[in-house]
Amino acid sequence: MSQLINVPLESYLLAQKSAPIDCLICGRENCSSAERCTRCSAPIALSRLAGEGRRAPRLISVVGASGVGKTVFLGTMMDMLVRRVGGLRAAVRGPHSIGLQQQTTTALASGGYPDPTHTEAEHWNWVHCQIECSRRGRPTEIVFADAAGEAWAAEADHPGAYAALSALLAKSAGLIVVADAQRLHAGDHSDDFVVHKLLSQLEEKPGRWTTRTNALAKRPLALVFTKADVCQSCLDRPREFAEAHAASLLNDCEARFANIRVFGASVAGCSAIRELNGRRRNVPLRIEPQGVVEPFGWLLSQIA
Repeated sequence: MSQLINVPLESYLLAQKSAPIDCLICGRENCSSAERCTRCSAPIALSRLAGEGRRAPRLISVVGASGVGKTVFLGTMMDMLVRRVGGLRAAVRGPHSIGLQQQTTTALASGGYPDPTHTEAEHWNWVHCQIECSRRGRPTEIVFADAAGEAWAAEADHPGAYAALSALLAKSAGLIVVADAQRLHAGDHSDDFVVHKLLSQLEEKPGRWTTRTNALAKRPLALVFTKADVCQSCLDRPREFAEAHAASLLNDCEARFANIRVFGASVAGCSAIRELNGRRRNVPLRIEPQGVVEPFGWLLSQIA
């Protein structure tokens, strides 16, 4: 004899899961239960967390060619901010925001540098953090991505190749341009063309937000020279270093942005070449961060 069981149908749960949610980065409508945006592959958790606050987080674009040290710079910066360095304190929001810090600190602790960032957007590290400053009462929420240098190069040659990068450039409240001081000091300017192309694309974005004549569009740009341990003058006098070794890049930034500042940054106090798995690789001998937090602190003071 069969027994009948009455089970209430909680249809409102199905309705909640089917409710759409807009991607914070590109604006594409996604299912609320999705993990990543179907268009730009950004974590949908960014949109959920942004919907909980009264103000939308500020987006920051971190631009640079492959191998300039974006991952090491950003990962070390987040590790220092979480530990409350220089009057700033970061509280990461969501487990996806910890990957960059974990990847960088683990690699440096084992005597090496992190592996190059994947070109696929679903493998990028996204950081959503809340920054508290001792001089400000209200914290500021920031979102940025550690995108691969090859992806930025592809976006420079073919605008729209990466939906996330195109949307970041259009919506960013500020820009961090990362350049390799070691290469520039050696006379290698091949990476500059990637930045030149990306900055020229901003003139085509809605609002023309880099035009110096537009008083409402004076968004800040921080020009950061990484690996500055190879040249002490880059740490002590970064602008003079830029004028001497990166004049074209500096002039292009100043021509398009009204609010720009130059910084020198270094994570490793000294580096050496080791042969690992049959390949010669650059490894840090000691970790001595210098000028890592200052660019982010200045940028935050300009947009907050």
